[in-house]
Amino acid sequence: MSNRNTHIIGIIGSGRAKSNSRRLMETALKTIEERGCETTMIDVLDLRIYGCNGCNCCFATGTCAFHDDLAPIYDILDNADGIISAMPVYFYGVPGQMKIFIDRFQAIWARRYVLHQEPARIRPGGLISIAGSKGQKVFDGLIMSVKYFYNVQGINLVEPLLIRNWDGEPDEMPDDFIKQAKEYGEKFWDHLQIGG
Repeated sequence: MSNRNTHIIGIIGSGRAKSNSRRLMETALKTIEERGCETTMIDVLDLRIYGCNGCNCCFATGTCAFHDDLAPIYDILDNADGIISAMPVYFYGVPGQMKIFIDRFQAIWARRYVLHQEPARIRPGGLISIAGSKGQKVFDGLIMSVKYFYNVQGINLVEPLLIRNWDGEPDEMPDDFIKQAKEYGEKFWDHLQIGG
C-alpha cells in the first residue's frame, strides 16, 4: 500500500482526558505520520452517545436507530485504511465509555452476520493498552472485546502493545514505554504495507 492518502484512525478509549493511553497513541501515530500518512484521533470522551438498547432495528436495516455523535463515525472507520485503539484496563476489561462505543457496533455486526454484507476489504487493527496490574491475564478480556469489535468491520487485530504494572502519570512515563510506542507505530506501518 502506498502511504499517499493513507488514513489511520486512532481511537482513545480512556476514562481520563489526560491519559497514558493518549500519550502512547500520540507517539505511535506520530511515527506513522512521519511516513506520510494522515492520522485522526477520536476520543470517546468527546462523544455523546447512547448505549445499545438491544432494539434489534439494525437486524433489518444494518443501521443503528440512534442518531447521535456515533452516527458519522461508522463511515469514518469504514473508510480508514487502519485503526488503532488505545485504552487502559478497568477491572480486567474495557473501560465503560469504550464499551458503550463498541457495543454500538452491533449494527455493523448485523450488516455482516444477519444481512450478509461483507466488508469491502480487510485492514489491520492495532491495540495499545496499559494496566496497573502485573497479572498475566489482565489483558485477556479487553483483547477479546477489541478483537470482535474489529472482526465485524473486517479488521484483523495485529499483535498488541501491552504494558503492565504502571499507574503513574503520562508525563512521568518511562522512556522505554515511549520507545515501545514508536516501535509499535513502525510495526503497524509494516502491516499497512501488506494490507492487514
